[in-house]
Amino acid sequence: MQSVGRLIPLEGAFNFRDLGGYAGVDGRATRWGRLFRSDTLHELTPNDVDALRSKGLATIVDLRTSRELVRTGRGPLEPEPIYYRHLAVVREGEGDAVVAPAPRGDDLADRYLWYLEVGRQALVDALTLLGDPASFPLVFHCAAGKDRTGVLAALVLDILGVEREVIVADYLITAERMELIMGRYRSDPEFAARLAKVPATRFSVEAGTMERFLGGLHDRFGGASAWATDAGVPPGSLERMEELLLASAD
Repeated sequence: MQSVGRLIPLEGAFNFRDLGGYAGVDGRATRWGRLFRSDTLHELTPNDVDALRSKGLATIVDLRTSRELVRTGRGPLEPEPIYYRHLAVVREGEGDAVVAPAPRGDDLADRYLWYLEVGRQALVDALTLLGDPASFPLVFHCAAGKDRTGVLAALVLDILGVEREVIVADYLITAERMELIMGRYRSDPEFAARLAKVPATRFSVEAGTMERFLGGLHDRFGGASAWATDAGVPPGSLERMEELLLASAD
C-alpha cells in the first residue's frame, strides 16, 4: 500500500495522512477527510496551517507525553479555533512503572499491548471522542506517528471492521516517512542524545510488529471493540463511530 493520495503533503509534518478509503463493516469504506493520523505538529509552517484550515480541522488529539508537550509546545495550530485534547498514552512520573511495568526486551508488539494497559484511559477517551459528531474532522498524533498513533489507528480500524492485512499495510506506510522523521530527531541535540540510548529496533516499522499486536488484541481481548467496551468506552460511542466514519452503502 502506497501513501500516494493518502499522505497530506505538509512541510513541517511528514506523516500526516488520511484514514479514508478502507473497506470496513459490510464493505462500507471509511470516509475521506474525516479522520487523520500524524506525527508531531509543532513544526508546521504557515502554508501547512492554511492547508489544514482548509480541511476544517475540528479536533486535535495529542498522544505525546507531558515532557514532549512541554518541550516543544503545541505549535502554530494552538491559536486556531480547534478543540485540543492532550491524552498521554504514557504518563511519566506517575507511577506507571510500578503499576504497569514496561515489557522486557525490545519487542514493539509487546510494547503496543502494554499501551493498552498503561494508556487505557487515554485510549478510551480518544475512542469516545470518535463517537461525537462535533469532533470531526479529527487528527490524532504522537511524535513520529508510528507507535502510539499506530496503536490508536489499529484500534479504530479494527472497530470499523477493516481487514487485518489492511491495518498492517496502513501501519507500514510510516516506513516510507521514517528517514524524514529520524532526520528531525537527529537535528535536535537533546533528542539526538536520547536517541543514542534507545535500541534501533524501537524505530523499526515491520509488518510482523502490527500482526503480532493485532493477534494479541484478538487472542487476549476478543478484538478492539471488546477491549474498548471492557475498558470503558460507551457502547453508543462505538455505534456512532461506525455511523460517522463509514460511508453509507450504495
